Amino acid sequence: MKQDKTQTNFNEGLIQVKIIFWGPASSGKTTNLRAIAKLFPQNITGQPYEVSTSEDHTIWEDYLAFQLEFPPYSFIFHIHTTTGQKRFLATREQVAKNADVILFIADSQEHRLKENIRSYEELIAFTENKIPIVVEANKQDLPNSVTPEKLRQDLGLPSSTPIYGASAVKCKGVYKVFRDMIRLAIRNRTR
Repeated sequence: MKQDKTQTNFNEGLIQVKIIFWGPASSGKTTNLRAIAKLFPQNITGQPYEVSTSEDHTIWEDYLAFQLEFPPYSFIFHIHTTTGQKRFLATREQVAKNADVILFIADSQEHRLKENIRSYEELIAFTENKIPIVVEANKQDLPNSVTPEKLRQDLGLPSSTPIYGASAVKCKGVYKVFRDMIRLAIRNRTR
C-alpha cells in the first residue's frame, strides 16, 4: 500500500508547512514577514526574498523559510506573501495553492474597511472554507484604527476564526499571531 506524502514526511522526521499572508495592498504583509525575520533570526533558513515594484508594492510574492525543531520532528515553514493589488487576483490564487494555513492581514485603519472586505471575500471564495484562516488586525498603533472585535464584525468573521491586534512595524503582537498560526498550521498539516 502506497503511503501519502504526510506519512512519508513523518517517517523521515521532516514536515514542510506552507503559510500564506493574504490581505489588501499595503496592509502589512511584507512588514509582518520582516518582523518575523527580525524576531527569530536564528530560525530563518536561506535568504528571504521580496519581489516588488519601485513603489515597494509586492508584484508576485515575498518568501521566507522558517525552521523549528520539535524532536523527533523538524518543521520547515514556507511563508509566502501575496500581492494585495486588485488586478493580481490570479497571482494570489497561484501563490496560495496548497496552503496549510492563511493569515489574513487587515489594515485596521477605518478608511480601509472596503478594501479589507473585498480582499477577505476574495480569500473566502478562494479557500471555500477548506483552509484554516487566522486574522491579524494590523496597524493598531495608528490613532484611527478600529479594534480587532470591530473588525471581526465588519468582516463578518465566524466566532471560530481567531483575530489578533498587532503592529507589524513595531513588532507588537506579531509573535503571538505567528505562534498561534504555527500551531494551527501544524494541526492542519498533520491531520
